[in-house]
Amino acid sequence: MHARIKHLDGMRGLAILMVIGYHAYARWPELLPYVNLTQHIPVFSFGWLGVELFFMISGFVIFMTLDKSDSYFSFLKKRWLRLFPAMLIASLLLYAVGGFFPEWSAMTPYVRNLLPGLIFTNPETLTQITGIEFKSMAGSFWSLYVEAVFYLIIGAIYFTLGRKYCLPGLLVPMLLLSASSVLKSLGHPIFIDVIAKFGFIHYAWFMIGCLVYERMHGRDKVLHYAIVAFAMLINFSYYVKNAGVLTVIPLLIVMLFFIASFYSKQLERLLSLRFFTAIGFASYAFYLIHENLMIAMLIKLNVHIKSEMIMLLMPIVVATGLYYLAWFITKYLEPALRNMLKGKRTPAPEVGQ
Repeated sequence: MHARIKHLDGMRGLAILMVIGYHAYARWPELLPYVNLTQHIPVFSFGWLGVELFFMISGFVIFMTLDKSDSYFSFLKKRWLRLFPAMLIASLLLYAVGGFFPEWSAMTPYVRNLLPGLIFTNPETLTQITGIEFKSMAGSFWSLYVEAVFYLIIGAIYFTLGRKYCLPGLLVPMLLLSASSVLKSLGHPIFIDVIAKFGFIHYAWFMIGCLVYERMHGRDKVLHYAIVAFAMLINFSYYVKNAGVLTVIPLLIVMLFFIASFYSKQLERLLSLRFFTAIGFASYAFYLIHENLMIAMLIKLNVHIKSEMIMLLMPIVVATGLYYLAWFITKYLEPALRNMLKGKRTPAPEVGQ
């Protein structure tokens, strides 16, 4: 395997570890008392940036899929076959075990809540359309809803206007979001309430990945850099408004880390270590199942374990067990379901592919 592809798998491993660290040690102090000791440690409090790292990786690899697809439908089918099997397995698993964790209301064992994940649509949008209240089977599913719309948009641009319009085209939804903010300030909040659900603010991160890919293949233009810089300005202004100006520092660090990994042999070798690539191999299934199951188990354990020092170690134990479950899903269940959907038998993927 080409080293760069291998190091991207390692970067997926790092991204999921960042997200897990955030959820285990910073996100839920009201549910897990030990989190009060760790929630302000930057490596945990900014662990949510692992999602933006995932977005940059997706932006980088998306052109690979587009270039290998014969049509818009072929591209969407490939993306669906990549995302749906693990989503179905994870959703059914979360539904099946939800009743065992009544301590945490996020474990919602209601059949209707399977729908948002299975059709990759924000539950709030479904609620607005149908008048029926929907929730995600897991809070972490939100980023998959953002990715799904991103695939629809970039695929449509690529197969209608051509790849040179992909980056300019991705800026349009961000400008639409900015315009809707202006309309909200003028007393028209409904428009932004609808637009905001699509996660367009995160497209700047996809665009960074796209631009790095184009640069690596000699197709970058000066206009591309101007477009991406403007998109990042919009994105950074959002975070500054909601989390303060100091948030720009970790945002820049994650962005520069992603870019540097393509030029630094040291970073490439670090991310290509077996530890990271093995976690990266199962990162998608791991991401889907980790938050609900990990937090639910930690809440239950916290009832019986009174020592905060011991509880500080329990996320590592629980996450390790969930990793092996995610590995089993990725290695065996997901390929089997994907092959069934394809109507043929193909070998299971090797670790790192």
